[in-house]
Amino acid sequence: MVVLKNVPVLRKLIETGYAILFVIVLSALVGLILALPVMLLWNYVFGGIYKISVFQAWALNVLAGIIFGRPGEKK
Repeated sequence: MVVLKNVPVLRKLIETGYAILFVIVLSALVGLILALPVMLLWNYVFGGIYKISVFQAWALNVLAGIIFGRPGEKK
């Protein structure tokens, strides 16, 4: 890792990449955790007809966020 000590721009770029990767992984984990209640509620209400997985509930959360957005958000 001598190259990193000699090139501060490269070190800063790698540190920034790690930070971005950390934020992406953390937001994916939080999204999956928040999709759990959606999955449980969907399977409780529509369980006899069609059951969904956690990843499908996650996609449903994303889709609802795209369609409905945040209240008070102007376009």
